[in-house]
Amino acid sequence: MQREMGKIRLLPENIANKIAAGEVVERPASVVKELVENALDAESSDIAVEARIGGKDLIRVIDNGIGMSREDAMLALERHATSKIQSMQDLETITTMGFRGEALPSIASISHLELITRTRDVMEGTKIKIEGGTIKDVEQAGCPVGTRISVANLFFNVPARRKFLKTTSTELNHIIKYITWAGLVHPQVAFKLVHNGKIVIEARRCDTIIDRIHTLYGKDFAGNILKSDWDFETIKLRLFIGKPEFTKANREYQLFFLNRRPIRSKLLGAALGKAFQPVIPKGRYPVAILFIEMDPSEVDVNVHPAKTEVRFRDERGVFNQVSHGLLMAMRQQEYIPEIPAPTAETPSPTVSNHPRRAKVESSVMDYLSRQERKPEFVPRPGGSPRIAAPPVRQRPTESIALPLMDFENIQIKTRLFNTYIVAETANEVLFIDQHIAEERVIYKKLRKQMQEQGVPSQGLLLPITVELSPAQAAVIDSTVDILANMGFSLEPFGGKTIIVRAVPAVMGRGDVKQAIVEIMDQIAASPDKHDRLKLQDEVLITTACHSSVKAGETLSDAETANLLKELFNTHPPFVCPHGRPIIIRMNRAELEEKFQRK
Repeated sequence: MQREMGKIRLLPENIANKIAAGEVVERPASVVKELVENALDAESSDIAVEARIGGKDLIRVIDNGIGMSREDAMLALERHATSKIQSMQDLETITTMGFRGEALPSIASISHLELITRTRDVMEGTKIKIEGGTIKDVEQAGCPVGTRISVANLFFNVPARRKFLKTTSTELNHIIKYITWAGLVHPQVAFKLVHNGKIVIEARRCDTIIDRIHTLYGKDFAGNILKSDWDFETIKLRLFIGKPEFTKANREYQLFFLNRRPIRSKLLGAALGKAFQPVIPKGRYPVAILFIEMDPSEVDVNVHPAKTEVRFRDERGVFNQVSHGLLMAMRQQEYIPEIPAPTAETPSPTVSNHPRRAKVESSVMDYLSRQERKPEFVPRPGGSPRIAAPPVRQRPTESIALPLMDFENIQIKTRLFNTYIVAETANEVLFIDQHIAEERVIYKKLRKQMQEQGVPSQGLLLPITVELSPAQAAVIDSTVDILANMGFSLEPFGGKTIIVRAVPAVMGRGDVKQAIVEIMDQIAASPDKHDRLKLQDEVLITTACHSSVKAGETLSDAETANLLKELFNTHPPFVCPHGRPIIIRMNRAELEEKFQRK
């Protein structure tokens, strides 16, 4: 049975406008983006953004640009009206920001919009009020040169769209991100963001991008950034990359700008990954802010209505040039780190009775053979410790016990690169990563403490100050209590700065400042801020990571043995909280096969 098709007919204008609005306005940050881009195109040097309730109740953008005449202001509210495009050639080589003609009328169709504007050549400006796309009032108004647009009750007449908006903190975070991106591209423009009456961003005019990075992200962040410029055949690159030790737990600080427009690009992300993969530990991500300039005709910016995704005409060429620029920048800055040489004594080999074999015992065994044995260390011939396995507890309902690993007769042999512990069982060689092993141990302790009475704190002899980014500072008030239960004592210290007075007791060896910044990054970027338990677990994981011995750090023999003892008392001891393997094992039979013994 065929379905009868209805007649084709034109949509009513109000429905067409709402459909167009759906393409342009995804959330309050989309409104901010469109209005700020128009302000930038209007040659503004000061742009202020006000928002209430994450922009859901109010968005106001005030600029000191060239303004509009009464006629232009009325025309700007008509669909497909623009001063930026006159021909198809203009569309293919567009370099301005807010050129979409339907943006302003689309926003007006789903909100209560008020526009006030004045040019320099007139004494009075124009005020226009619109509700749901219908002009309610047009009058003269006294106002400064420039434009002020207020957007209230976003999606008031599209309830299905409004109910899908996220929490206030999430929507505010998207606005913060866009203002930050705009601020990076236009350091010569002053930006201010106020939310619910509180200043979130206040970025003065700067001479350079690195100065703006300092303003937005703080002194410590800017001090870890390396700048490099490269001109290639078809593109110009301005690169701002983090130092080798300055990495993040997510990709929040990997930003791409094409011809001054923030974009998302899997191609550029892949080029970044290829360049940094050999020098960045797994699970960590480089800080990288990439500015690319190229002929506008070589890129299509209209793939996405919001112009955040692009298509390059020569994708392979762009990929190769960006990858090459990153590699050259890393080489120029002597970026690639070296693993520090081990500082422990090199173990002396002792030859066994077999003429073709040598048995190498590390200083770990020498140390333990000289120490008073504790109950958990069972003496073995030759001085090697045997770490007794914890008993496997069998549940009453289990008919068969399945041991995870045979921990009997484990002998510590040596350490490699002050990073990997080498141990031996009857039939296997174990390689254990000291950092993620201790991370697993500490995470287990923290979880247990949280379940009992909270994580114990250790007061800092000298409290430290930490400068936060706008996104981090926006969530500090709501997270102080959560972090207090996890051993952190934080207080606002004016502006975007906080003071840290206490940290979890386990963080004795950790970098407190870096840990705090990463935890605040995590909270600000988390889509599950309302899920307190999940957020707590993420913070505990980060705390454990920053409290653990690092790769390249020297452990004493006793510390090595104790670490393995504690590791083998966790269940399971094979995977760290981030999901990385702690232990890699090689079977003796595989070795014998490789050496053709069998």
